[in-house]
Amino acid sequence: ALLRRAVSAPARGYAKIAATLRPGATERALQIELEAEFFRGGGTRPGYGTIVGSGPNAAVLHFEPSHREVRPNEFVLIDAGAEIDRYMADVTRTFVAGTPTPFQRDLYQTVLAAEERAIARCRPGAEWRDIHLATAVDLVAGLVSMGVMRGTPESLVEQEAHTLFFPHGLGHMVGLGVRDGSGLAPGRMKDPRASLRTLRMDLPLAPGYVVTVEPGLYFIPPLLNDPARRERYHDCVNWPLVDQHLALGGVRIE
Repeated sequence: ALLRRAVSAPARGYAKIAATLRPGATERALQIELEAEFFRGGGTRPGYGTIVGSGPNAAVLHFEPSHREVRPNEFVLIDAGAEIDRYMADVTRTFVAGTPTPFQRDLYQTVLAAEERAIARCRPGAEWRDIHLATAVDLVAGLVSMGVMRGTPESLVEQEAHTLFFPHGLGHMVGLGVRDGSGLAPGRMKDPRASLRTLRMDLPLAPGYVVTVEPGLYFIPPLLNDPARRERYHDCVNWPLVDQHLALGGVRIE
């Protein structure tokens, strides 16, 4: 019941953002409007440091809001939650300040479809790492259809090429704190592979677990401009197309 109440406060905040987002608003101003609605909705305090990233800042995974003004037709990624009686929700939405380009629309739809499929896989007994890797395949399939990546999705994930655009884990437990519980199942060691070492939990799901599902696709210049990565994945990525979108930012939905 407390978790459901904790969800209602950010729902109000995000509804306010969706109705008021315009070019020219600053990231800080959006944070203020969002958190004010959290309090009006019964929130005790923000559950964690609110993330608001516009344009290229949307590709910074834990971006603190700045005074940068949102420009027309940019992505605006907001990751925020409210705490109510020590319990909290963790929600991410990505908006466009204006009219999305076909490329932006396709990127968003790829992430949304992957999230919905990942949620459907969350069943008791399912291994979280398997859900994560299956979601990576879904995301890569979307990038292949968009012409960003080349090859079969399963092979690209086996090569860990997806970490160029999906560099973090699929999610984590949430409840008493923004990352309640999580961790490794007893007897397990952290997997060192790039595709799995970012997971905040590696365990089978059980009845009563509450987990976030937050796939994302990002254009992160330090990753995509790295010479070693470009050499390793020379044939896996349409690099001229990527170079056209290095300032795009990213999409995450949670």
